[in-house]
Amino acid sequence: MKNFLFKDRDGQTPLPKELQKGLRIKTIQTIGELDEYEEDNIIKGLNWLATQKANPCKYDFWIKTHKKLFENVWSWAGKIRDYELANPDFALPHKIWPEIYRLEKDLHTWSEFSLTGEQKVAPCFHERIETIHPFANGNGRFGRIITEQICKYLKLKIPTWGRKFYDRPSERRQRYIEALVIARRERSFSKLEIFMFS
Repeated sequence: MKNFLFKDRDGQTPLPKELQKGLRIKTIQTIGELDEYEEDNIIKGLNWLATQKANPCKYDFWIKTHKKLFENVWSWAGKIRDYELANPDFALPHKIWPEIYRLEKDLHTWSEFSLTGEQKVAPCFHERIETIHPFANGNGRFGRIITEQICKYLKLKIPTWGRKFYDRPSERRQRYIEALVIARRERSFSKLEIFMFS
């Protein structure tokens, strides 16, 4: 599968109640079954994405992409989250839209004037979209996919998402989350940049 998928979940874990809300396929009972349906939908979404000529640096494209990646599994695919999450780092519901608008403008500025340095555009964008956490679920996969799409469009280096840790999925996810948290809280992007391109 693609580098953006992190295979570190126990497939036999029963599906928790919070993940059953908005589920289109009512027969799904485990995390493994959910992963299979989502991956099938993501493949269809990626096929759609490969045909798109639209500018992926626009917020409406981000929302449409999330919908295409998850619409066969979740009724809320492509809909902005309207409730608070347990993680206080993620945007409050009333701040999601303003933050998305601001991120679109910042992305344009970074890419137009190379203010962050060419290879820093991807980590800066990725940290922000993950911190906004605009959707109920699928933010990580969506964020990695849309970051790759933006890099292709801007002719920047494509992230490999810690591919060298592929055979150590738990360590890979841990390194990814640690790098995101450092970027978010300390505004230091070097660790995230190293992870994204290793």
